[in-house]
Amino acid sequence: MNPKQFLGQAATAIFLSSSLAQAQGVDAIDLNDASYPVVITPTRLRQSLADVPASVTIITADTLRRHGITRIEEALRMVPGMAVSQATGNDFRINFHGTNATSPRRLNVLIDGISAYMPAFSQVPWSLLPVVLEDVERIEVIRGPDSSAYGPNSMTAVINILTKHPKDVERGLVSVAAGSHGMLEGTVRLATTVGATSLRATVSSRRDHGYDSSTSYGAGRDSSGIKHLNLRAQHELSGGSSLDMQAAYVGGQLDDAVVDPFQSSPPDQVINRSSVSGRWTKSLSAIHEIQVNASHITTSARQRWTSCWPQAAYWPEVRELFQSNPGLVNSVLSGLEPTEGSARDQELLGQIFLRLLGQGGLSSSMAMRTCGRTNQDGQESRTQIEVQDTFVMSDQLRFVGGAGLRHQRASSETYFGGGVSNNVQWVFGHAEYRPVDWLTANVGGYGESNSLSGSTFAPRLAFNVRLSDHQTVRAVVSKGTRTPDLFEERANWSYTVRDLSVPINGSNTGHLFTAVQARSDLSSEQITSHELGYLLMLPRMGLSLDARVFDDHLSHLISERLTTLDFSPDNSGSVRLTGAELQLNWVVSDRWSTWASYGYLLSREVSHIEETMQYSRHSGALGVSVALSPAWSAGLAHYAASGDGVQQLRYGRTDLTLGHAFSMGEQPGSLSLTLSYLDVPAVNTYLDPTRYFTSRYDRQLSIHGQVRVAF
Repeated sequence: MNPKQFLGQAATAIFLSSSLAQAQGVDAIDLNDASYPVVITPTRLRQSLADVPASVTIITADTLRRHGITRIEEALRMVPGMAVSQATGNDFRINFHGTNATSPRRLNVLIDGISAYMPAFSQVPWSLLPVVLEDVERIEVIRGPDSSAYGPNSMTAVINILTKHPKDVERGLVSVAAGSHGMLEGTVRLATTVGATSLRATVSSRRDHGYDSSTSYGAGRDSSGIKHLNLRAQHELSGGSSLDMQAAYVGGQLDDAVVDPFQSSPPDQVINRSSVSGRWTKSLSAIHEIQVNASHITTSARQRWTSCWPQAAYWPEVRELFQSNPGLVNSVLSGLEPTEGSARDQELLGQIFLRLLGQGGLSSSMAMRTCGRTNQDGQESRTQIEVQDTFVMSDQLRFVGGAGLRHQRASSETYFGGGVSNNVQWVFGHAEYRPVDWLTANVGGYGESNSLSGSTFAPRLAFNVRLSDHQTVRAVVSKGTRTPDLFEERANWSYTVRDLSVPINGSNTGHLFTAVQARSDLSSEQITSHELGYLLMLPRMGLSLDARVFDDHLSHLISERLTTLDFSPDNSGSVRLTGAELQLNWVVSDRWSTWASYGYLLSREVSHIEETMQYSRHSGALGVSVALSPAWSAGLAHYAASGDGVQQLRYGRTDLTLGHAFSMGEQPGSLSLTLSYLDVPAVNTYLDPTRYFTSRYDRQLSIHGQVRVAF
């Protein structure tokens, strides 16, 4: 797809909301300029878009409804530069600006300011996010490093999913959605107010069948069934303080088809995630506020299957040789001439060859299988507390700062040989200074001490210049980091197989020879980002435009794909990402509105092929909606990406959504129907430089509908 073709399909930039953010934090500087929306995510201060030191995309609940979006992952296709891939039905891989998609781990996702990032494997569990789409008020996306506000793991972007306040929802809601690929979702929400406490409870269940076929995973082996329970309570205390409490549970089954080449049963996952959090806010005065946030998150996974490996895979001699010289074992398995090794290596190799000869040679030995049960069970948890202080020093100067503590733990017989944990401490601060009306300076930083990976510091400096009441130019220089996760730092990865069909050395329990351990000498990944942006807001025309150019240098990357046959992570990876992004929102009239996004990206100076797995030189989206009558509406949207990464396919999807508002007595309701057309109903997923698998839908056309009734 060339640029002209792409621009004809997708055009430019995304939606910026004209609604103000929920009031959070001290509002001392005058932000009542109706020309600019207000956001809270970039610096933790409540700021006008004209003053924030970042490019921000806002997606509202109204936009999601008008365009028939049913998943948060799909909503992110609206964001300029966001790379969204669906490897299997339950495996979304999302990166800002792409790069390595084996384990997307360089952006942070917050739910009402609480990170959903899982520290054991640097993962954002999209299927397990503790939020239901019906509860989403808006999504704020910081397009660029925000480690200066939220620390490591906010290396390339931050997605903050803000949910609806219990006071702002209907007393009751029932929603049912169904569609192609076996999608069925039901949601019930109840809300009430008791004295000074507002309560909201949401229950949801979703199922779908995933892709129709896969060259690696097979038909019907990527289904998912997930249930959500979310509770939120807002209590107004005396003396100008409040308490916001949330509790959530997410659980269900994610079908999986292939974990090892010799399995004889599917390794489906049963996953459970629970979280509790609380935020106490106290206004000490009109210019001073303190906030205490505490949270605890626990995730457990049960993944078990039966596997039938060749008997030689359990031999102690093979395991010992692999521990000392994995290259020699890999050479033998590949049929190559054995590499050189120590005297002990040669002795072990001789013993292995003698045993193989006793079983008729390598081919005969490979045919002699021993079956047993193995697993990838595991659990991880994160407990943290943070204190944040916001203070207005004068009409020109505001400051927010704080400190926090976190304890992280992961346990798995397979991945860690038991349990591993670490402790993290941090401090942060950000100042907004306006020496004159037309100039805003933002400076901030975040310092962290990690008991495993040492200390990091991420600064940011930005200047916003108001050219007029409706135009702003910003210049930003920032750094971001990602700390190595517990697996990269402390992996002790091996498979124990129980109830063997043929005992090994007289035992019914065996250990596969593939056993690796981390070296624990990794440093943090880093990004240095330069951005120049322009913001135009014309409220009388209903028009907003945000454009930026950027140059990001990512270094010290841990790029290698880690396997039990090749576990050698290092910090040798690097890539330079340069490009431009544009986003537009235009309310043309009371009936018509349109939005658009476009991202142009150049990936250069790439050290590892893995850093080009997920890369589109051109990407974007275009949408238009119209109120056909007081009861009927229509929305049309197109999403596209050129797919220039290794073995990637281009992506193109067009959605047509019809909406109808109705009433059942005094109960208002709505009905929507979305018809989707996929240009290419398949996706390729990288395995290594010579291999990939393809997941495919049988049809390009799909349909889904939703009915909502409030009471």
